[in-house]
Amino acid sequence: MTVKTVQPRMVLQKLWRYFCCGVVRVFYRKCEVEGLELLPSEGPVLLCANHTNSLADVVVILAASPRPVHPLARSGLFNMLMLRPVLALLQAVPVYRRQDSDGDTSANVDSFARCYDMFARGEVLLIFPEGISHSDPRLHPIKTGAARMALGAKQAMGHAPVVVPVGLNFTQKGKFGSSVFIRFGEPVDLEPFPGGQDEDDVRRLTKEIQNALEAVTLNVDTHLELQQLQSIERFFVMRHGKYRRRNLRQRFRALRELNQAYHELRTRQPRSVRRLRRRLYQFERLCKRWGVHDYHLTVSYRPGVVTRFILRSLTILFLILPLAAWGIVNSIVPFLLTRHLARLGSEGSYHYDTAKMVLGLFLFSLFWGAQTGAVYYFFGMTTAVVYAASLPVTAAAAMIFRRERGRIWENLRVFFLFVRKRKLRRYLEARRNEIEAQLAQLVRLAKRSANNFKKT
Repeated sequence: MTVKTVQPRMVLQKLWRYFCCGVVRVFYRKCEVEGLELLPSEGPVLLCANHTNSLADVVVILAASPRPVHPLARSGLFNMLMLRPVLALLQAVPVYRRQDSDGDTSANVDSFARCYDMFARGEVLLIFPEGISHSDPRLHPIKTGAARMALGAKQAMGHAPVVVPVGLNFTQKGKFGSSVFIRFGEPVDLEPFPGGQDEDDVRRLTKEIQNALEAVTLNVDTHLELQQLQSIERFFVMRHGKYRRRNLRQRFRALRELNQAYHELRTRQPRSVRRLRRRLYQFERLCKRWGVHDYHLTVSYRPGVVTRFILRSLTILFLILPLAAWGIVNSIVPFLLTRHLARLGSEGSYHYDTAKMVLGLFLFSLFWGAQTGAVYYFFGMTTAVVYAASLPVTAAAAMIFRRERGRIWENLRVFFLFVRKRKLRRYLEARRNEIEAQLAQLVRLAKRSANNFKKT
C-alpha cells in the first residue's frame, strides 16, 4: 500500500488560501462565486482574469479557487521585500514588460519554459491578459501573452492546458464593505489551434480569449453610464412598490441585459433615452435632497414591521454595542491609520483595496501585538490570551455596529419625515411610477427590436 506524501509547500499554500478567504470576508461584505464547476478538478489550467483592482484581484481568486493557483506577476514585484516571500510561496512566475525598469523581455523565454514545466505537472496558472491594472468599467484590449502561453504549452506537451476565463466584478472599488462577484466562464476551445507560435493563430486565439472575458465581465463604456444602469436596475428590483431580493449573480445578469438594451435604444430611440436619463437624474436629486432611498418608498409601516425594527434595534443596542465599544477602543488607531495612509498611497481606486489590505494587515498585527504584549507584561499570560482572543471578535462587532447604526438612524429619520410630510411620500411615489411606466415602454421597444434583429 502506498502512502501519499504531503509536501510542506502544499500545506502552506492551503493555509495561505484560508488566510485569503479570511481577508476577503473582512474587506468585502459579500463575495459570490459562479461557475466553479467549470474549473477542472485536475490537470493543467490557465486562468485568464480581468485586472481592475491591483493585487486584490489575486487575493480574491486565490480565495475562490479550490485548487492552488500560481500567478504570473510583473517582475518589479519580486523586488519588494514584503511580497517576495509570498510570491515564493505561491511559486509565482515573473513576467518582464518593456515599460518596466528591468524590462528585458528576452527573460520571458525562461518564464514561459517554467510555465510549461508547471503545466506538465498539472498546475493552475493565473494571468491577467490586459497587462495592467486599471479602474475603467470596460475590459481593455488584451495582450497576446495568454494565447502564446497556451499554444506554446500545447506544442511542448502535446496537449493544451484548459483556458478558463474569470470575471472579477466589484460593486464599489475603494469602499470598505463593498461586494465582489467572481464568475468562471466556459473554457476557450483550443481544438482548432495546432499549437506553436504562428502569428495568425496567436491573434485568433487572443480574440477568442477577449470574447470569453467579455462574456464574464460587465463592460460598460463609462462610470456615469454604469451609475445610470445601476439606477435603472434598482427600479426593476422594486417594481410596483415591492422590494425583490437579489443576489450578486442576478444583479450582474440584469446589468448586462440592461446594458445591451441601453445601447440598442440609444441608437433607435435617442430622445426617449435622453428623457429617461433626465427624469432619473431629477428623481435621484430629489431623493438625495430629502435623504430618501428607493427602498424607503416600498416600506409599509405595519405593526409587525415596526415591531421587528424595534427588536432588531434593541439587539444592536444592548448586545452588539458593548462588544463594539471594546473593539473601537482597541482598534480605532490602526483603522484610522489604514484608511488615511491607503488614500495617500493609492494612485487610483484600483489600488485602494490593495493598499487597505496590505496596510491593514501590517498595522492591525503591529498594534494588536503590542497591546497584547502590554497586557501580558502587566496582567499575566491568562489575561493576555483572553484579551488577544477578544480583539478580532470585538473588531467584527464594531464593523457590524458601524454599518447598522447608519441604517437604524436613516430609517428612523425617514419614518418621522414621512409622518410629518405625508404628501412628500405620495409625490415621490408618483414620480417613481411615472419613471416605471416609461421604463416598461422602453423595455417593450427593446424586446421588439431584439426580436426583429433575430428574424433578420
